[in-house]
Amino acid sequence: MRRFNKGLTGIIIATLLMAVVSLPDSVKSQLPNDKVSSWIKDQKVTLGLDLQGGTQLDYRIDLRNIEARNADEDESNDVAIRDIVEGVRATLERRVNGLGVSEPNIYTSDVAGEKHIIVELAGIKDVNEAKAIVGKTIQLEFKEPKTEEDPDALAKIEAEANITLQAALADTENFASLGESTQTSDGKITYRGSTEGWESGLATNHNGVIPNLNVGQVHSELVENSGDYMVTADGQIRERKGFLILKLDAKEMRDKTETSDGRVKASHILFAYVGSERAAEGVTRTKEEALVEAERILAEVNTAPENFATLAEQYSDGPSSTKGGDLGFFGKGTMAPAFEAASFSLEVDQVSGVTETDFGYHIIKVTDKEEGEDTVTQENHYTYSEILYDTSPDPWKSTGLDGAHFKYASVTYDQLGAPQVAIQFDDEGARMFEDLTERLVEQQLAIFVGGELVSAPRVNQKIVGGQAVITGTGSLQQALQLANDLNTGAIDAPIILSGQYTISASLGDNALQLSLYAGLIGLIALAIFMVFYYRLLGIFAVIALLIYSVIILFILKTTGIVMTLAGIAGIILSIGMAVDANILIFERTKEELSEGNSYIAAITTGFERAWSSIRDSNVSSLITCVILWFFGNSIIRGFALMLGLGILISMFTAINVTRALLKTLNGTKLSKNKFLLGSKK
Repeated sequence: MRRFNKGLTGIIIATLLMAVVSLPDSVKSQLPNDKVSSWIKDQKVTLGLDLQGGTQLDYRIDLRNIEARNADEDESNDVAIRDIVEGVRATLERRVNGLGVSEPNIYTSDVAGEKHIIVELAGIKDVNEAKAIVGKTIQLEFKEPKTEEDPDALAKIEAEANITLQAALADTENFASLGESTQTSDGKITYRGSTEGWESGLATNHNGVIPNLNVGQVHSELVENSGDYMVTADGQIRERKGFLILKLDAKEMRDKTETSDGRVKASHILFAYVGSERAAEGVTRTKEEALVEAERILAEVNTAPENFATLAEQYSDGPSSTKGGDLGFFGKGTMAPAFEAASFSLEVDQVSGVTETDFGYHIIKVTDKEEGEDTVTQENHYTYSEILYDTSPDPWKSTGLDGAHFKYASVTYDQLGAPQVAIQFDDEGARMFEDLTERLVEQQLAIFVGGELVSAPRVNQKIVGGQAVITGTGSLQQALQLANDLNTGAIDAPIILSGQYTISASLGDNALQLSLYAGLIGLIALAIFMVFYYRLLGIFAVIALLIYSVIILFILKTTGIVMTLAGIAGIILSIGMAVDANILIFERTKEELSEGNSYIAAITTGFERAWSSIRDSNVSSLITCVILWFFGNSIIRGFALMLGLGILISMFTAINVTRALLKTLNGTKLSKNKFLLGSKK
């Protein structure tokens, strides 16, 4: 009896807690603004396209070229098509999710023997807006070399950094969110949180600030960053210059294990240019030409790393070229900072990107390493966060040609069989590209994807027709990767918009209201019937149904499950199945009471004998739900999910909750009242 009381108490407490989360939004808005209340307020039922309104786009996947390609690759056609369709679906899903659309629904469908991707965007009523979101080529930019600097650029960045600094000083607790959300006018903001360092290992600019801060404090002034190097997206090493905002997160004494720097053995290929330090007399190339040459040779190195020494002897301008570019072993402090940073960041046999120093452009390969010895000391350990407003000079400027004018990229082959990437523009983009290439003959045209430089080919002549070819991409895998980046994901087959539909929010709202009214009326009618026919037992069944409703609402509000009309139908059907389980239990219990058995013996036997029928009927229904989920479309899946979820919850409430409630009558006068229990005798 004591164990039962604890169980019932737990059910009541859990139900009350879930009921608070399940309250209507108008009621929850009256809660205070602490963390727990804010979390409760944020829990809402996510409505699907049919209830909230929005846009549905139907894309057909063009698979005509798959069979020919698979014949060469000796791959199963069915498996290949399945992988391609799933790849396209996943790419579109990443594209939509990256743009912040609330709860998109993206799924595949077979229409007249063709593969389609259906994109449902709840809350978006404008079809053109929806097409722009799904079809947009994200963050693709074409830039040209910058010929002049904005004299006010540094002052503008410093002013923006000061604004952020004042905001950080006013609200130190939200430093992280401030750093993650802030953007400068040129998008060069960098935030690093939970950065760790030792007192003796802090950078010069950090060393004069971090040790003097209290935990949780933001430094009151901007700090000019220098002497700190980073690896760029294209593999180059450059100094991080700019204005820093620093905050100390934690400070403690720790045992510090120091490993001496050791030494690395490296080889390099140097591309000097006129004006570079110690350039040989025979060097006549410009800086731009040296970079182009370095990128071309880097592609060859990546294709055949074993030929590094041969390429160094053939192309390097340094005195080490006679030794295959071998510089021997060296430690820190002996090479140019950028060269040293790149060398010590590489593993054995790894090749760097093009690295710039005062001597020119280098391609570096580490051939051996010597590890240093470990020593243990005790020093202050700091955990700090920083916001950097980067002031490093940007060699590129926008041309106005971006993803809005891009159609697709594909991998082709030149006359010698080398892979290259062909990119295609729309009509307006073709005109812009023609003008751009005419103006940039003998200059570089940079291609950025997601803010990262992926290629900077040299323009040899004006290009007409809206199609450009990027050569020197290296291996076939690198060319495929570049084409995939330009397409904002590896879309293996073209997609064609074959249908577009707009669903009114008012229609969805009306459907939702009617469904809720229908469910409420059905629930009330069911409760009246149960109380009228089963009397006291029926009251317990109604209480169990109310607990069932609270659990369903709690799950819908906290899991992000998308609620559709079909899902509502599944919930309503599961309510009927919950009552069906109670009816089986109550009928068996009434029979036992009519035969003169005690109350506790009657309900125990009633549950035991009804359980097999309840189990079998619910398991068969769950199997049906699983089949509908795996073989149905979006609407059928929504119905199957909510029906299955409702069945599982109803089994819990019909068995455990009802049993706990019935046991509360044991030993009371009510347990002996045959009329209230619905017994005939």
